[in-house]
Amino acid sequence: MAGRRPTEVALAALCALVLAIGLWNVLRYPPGNGYDAADHIAYADGLVPDGRLPHGEGEYYTPPGFYALAGAADWVAEKAGAGEPHRAAMAVDVVLLVGVVLLVFALARELWPSSDRLALGAAAFVALLPVTHKTAAMFHPETLSLFLSALALWLCARVFRGPWWYALPLGLALGGLQLVRAFGLWTVAAVAVALAVGRRWRELAVAIALAVLIPLPWYVHQRTTYGGSPVFNRPTVEKPVWERRPVRFYVDPGVPDMVTKPWRPHFLNLALPTTYTELWGDYFGVWVWKGVGEPSEGARRELRVQALVGLLPTAVALAGWVGLLLASRRSPPRLAVALLPALGILGYLYFTVSYPTRDGDVLKATYMLSTTAGWALGFGYALHRLRGRLLAVVVALLAVAAAAQLPFLLYG
Repeated sequence: MAGRRPTEVALAALCALVLAIGLWNVLRYPPGNGYDAADHIAYADGLVPDGRLPHGEGEYYTPPGFYALAGAADWVAEKAGAGEPHRAAMAVDVVLLVGVVLLVFALARELWPSSDRLALGAAAFVALLPVTHKTAAMFHPETLSLFLSALALWLCARVFRGPWWYALPLGLALGGLQLVRAFGLWTVAAVAVALAVGRRWRELAVAIALAVLIPLPWYVHQRTTYGGSPVFNRPTVEKPVWERRPVRFYVDPGVPDMVTKPWRPHFLNLALPTTYTELWGDYFGVWVWKGVGEPSEGARRELRVQALVGLLPTAVALAGWVGLLLASRRSPPRLAVALLPALGILGYLYFTVSYPTRDGDVLKATYMLSTTAGWALGFGYALHRLRGRLLAVVVALLAVAAAAQLPFLLYG
């Protein structure tokens, strides 16, 4: 490490930490414990090597991109004699998460070349956010979605600084993103708006053409096979959208239970506290408790700590994102980053309102995981704007919060 700048040394340490935590979780986390794990595993096993898509069951409405990658990794692991081949796909997720840390750092450097604090703060936000580690440990497509979203934002920034042909890999990333999760459409919209505002018409045409053509066969398959929406084909209630959720769903913060009882079934079907406790803790019980009955005393204590330590970084990220949004009107590449969380919130609310469930299981922070790069840059931007004693106090408190939550990132 001799001769390297402290920022690069710190970035390398963050990547090593993510890799170490991820490998620990790969070895210890049961592949069947994640959200809808049995359906995800069945999809991958059927797709590779047999080429079978699920028909009207399981995750049939989810594009096959992740399952092709996961199925191939699992098939290779099985042929190599691995004891539990499905851990191979989980290991791929860990590598992808390290890639996200590096992409977010590179994106910050691209947009704010003179601010190491911003870039390192953004990378640290990704590296220490509990939901990224929980999701990477699962047999689940969202980590790949996050990686492709971060890649698309970086390529969008490069389009404004480099030659026009950066639009080609940008279009490939946007198209591939839609072949992983429908939630990737938020990133497509953010990039399209930024390119239009920046009057990069040729780049916009190339990127959007690829973003449409690549997932088109999947959309045609869904439409012709099941009818209805080709993007997310699931039955919903026969009510106008504005009647599907009460006002309380949108505005009730669920206090004090959000901190004193941050687990299911408290504050059931309330958007703010459920999403927050899934972001920082384990509301649905796939990490430190089983999701049935009451958590153990140790698990309750751990979940309360997580609810508390997440308050400050959440506030910093929110404040930084608002500041970034206001400051990005004259910078199209920064606008793409700033728009993504806003579009993610709107899309998340539309999804959770359009498909209400009694057990509230649509209120998972993983559905907004692809927006993490935007929140991370907001977090870094807030640190970039702070000065003097206030900066020192905030950084010290954030360091304490990070140290307090490290045990939570390790499964078991």
